[in-house]
Amino acid sequence: MEQFDPMDDRWWTAGSSLNWWDSTSPVRPAWVPGHDESVAALRRDLKLVLATLRQVHQYRTVDTGSLAMLDPGLPANPASLLYTRMVGAGILELGLPIPTGGKAVGNPKYSPFAALRLPAHRRLETPLLRLGFTPVDIASLGPGPLRGARQYDRHNLICVSLALTARRAGWRTWGEAYGRFSLMTGDPLMGSGGPDLMLQGEAGWCAVELTASAGQTLEEKFRRWDRVLAHPGCPPMDVLWLDASRDHTLLDPLKGLAAARPRQHAGSAAAWRDTLACDDGFHMEPGTPPPLPDWMRSNVERLAALVGFPDASGWRIPPRINGRYR
Repeated sequence: MEQFDPMDDRWWTAGSSLNWWDSTSPVRPAWVPGHDESVAALRRDLKLVLATLRQVHQYRTVDTGSLAMLDPGLPANPASLLYTRMVGAGILELGLPIPTGGKAVGNPKYSPFAALRLPAHRRLETPLLRLGFTPVDIASLGPGPLRGARQYDRHNLICVSLALTARRAGWRTWGEAYGRFSLMTGDPLMGSGGPDLMLQGEAGWCAVELTASAGQTLEEKFRRWDRVLAHPGCPPMDVLWLDASRDHTLLDPLKGLAAARPRQHAGSAAAWRDTLACDDGFHMEPGTPPPLPDWMRSNVERLAALVGFPDASGWRIPPRINGRYR
């Protein structure tokens, strides 16, 4: 199977979305196993199911080749039984490219690539509990509701491509689910909006805003970032505005708006993927990102303080509910 590049326009001649099999559809294709059979098999593989959901939830739409690079324990083959069973159990949906010439491919086994997303029309918390996950397992999937987010597939898949480039350069990456203004400032009043991708390095963060259209005026978006960057709870951070439009017409407006803002920079998504540099020369080095926090242990420490214990160092957290970022 050839390497899929989401910046290759031949995949998007029919638009910016893939052809998805909706998990609520009454018609089940031959490649989708039965629900009960799928659930029984997945209960023997909960670790891989959790790892898959964690990546798909935070990056919104992920092609299976990139999924295997984000987590080498996951298969790259879109026809893998892990993925088709997750589709059969109704906890993932699978999308295929829409050809404009020739016959459409309706089976991931014969498709040049396939992508995964969470179900678009229902939340997963209750189905995952029935599958055998604990509440801590579900919390470890990341913030926000567990359902497919409305977004162009091309946009999300380009973000995954940029994340893989940044990871190879030494950055720690966080998908859109973690890119929330309320999380980065510690202030719930800042809202749940945020960038498409977060890069964490030793000296600070880079927030990637992938821009494919100017539906909401670009100036309004820049002004909102002015408020976020000025917030006392915001960590050291620069914003990278990357033009991902198919006609490459947004770079000049982005450069004009960023010119008077020293912590905001503009560039082309394709050029940045090659060089990790913006048009103004901004190129931040990742250094050595700090260790990942053990969020379950920190919560237990807070619980111990609430009930009067000096600390929770002697409290054992069973491995099954030891929540960690991965």
